[in-house]
Amino acid sequence: MLDLYGFLKSSNHYKKIQIHDLLFIEYKCLVNEVKAGIWSDANYFVFVTSGKKMWRSIYKDYVVEAGDSLFVKKGANLVHQFFDEDYCALMVFIPDDFIKQFIQRFSTIAGMNKLQQQDDTDAVIRIQLDAYLEAYIQSLAAFLSSPSYPDKNLLHLKFEELLLNIFTNPIHRTLAQYLLSINREQSAQLQQIMEQNFAYCLNLEQYADLCSMSLSSFKRNFQEIYHTSPGKWLANKRLDLAAHLLKTTDKPANLIGFESGFEEASSFNRSFKSKFNMTPIQYRERS
Repeated sequence: MLDLYGFLKSSNHYKKIQIHDLLFIEYKCLVNEVKAGIWSDANYFVFVTSGKKMWRSIYKDYVVEAGDSLFVKKGANLVHQFFDEDYCALMVFIPDDFIKQFIQRFSTIAGMNKLQQQDDTDAVIRIQLDAYLEAYIQSLAAFLSSPSYPDKNLLHLKFEELLLNIFTNPIHRTLAQYLLSINREQSAQLQQIMEQNFAYCLNLEQYADLCSMSLSSFKRNFQEIYHTSPGKWLANKRLDLAAHLLKTTDKPANLIGFESGFEEASSFNRSFKSKFNMTPIQYRERS
């Protein structure tokens, strides 16, 4: 899977402004990537200015067109490109540390949103635009199209204003709740990351990165929470998802295997048969 955040930070093909690890970028589709797997260890906003694209979480598709906006949690997604029109979006990548520092600085305002016991939102959150967000998108587009770089302190302050708007406007409560959840203890974050990303072809080092842990700490914390190894847990979750999709959809078995986290059809068939004592096709026929 493509490390989207790392790729865009190092690429010279896009207009961008970086303030420490906060990345503002004008993304234009330069390749015919019809379908692709991407992951990012930073959360990000997507403000679509032209074209059409789809983000897919494990359970839902999010199609966006010009004027639409998304917030994508750190983790993995499948994306699908439509080529009726050139796709362009303004994107802002926000590391966890920036969000934590913001919440600490503006604790009184952020605290107006009571943190729920569990974040049950999907890996992608659709954003309803308000007057402030629309003005912010226009100003960001102007900054990125300017021949000279804007003052970075000004850009930093403008982004903090955007976050303040999210925490104070009730229509953004879902997103505010997620941002607050980033301050949870590591065990709660680990569970959230794993439950929303188990179906993607990430290795354990990438899962550890998403949880802001070393690999050894990730394995130790995972064992304490789930009482099994990451490898066994991932295999079972992926096979259970595949079984569900075989029952409830008419997608080809090989596609279901891929969408459940198996890169190779042979590996999917072998693992499925080992758990269910029948092939995916036989399972579908008997369901």
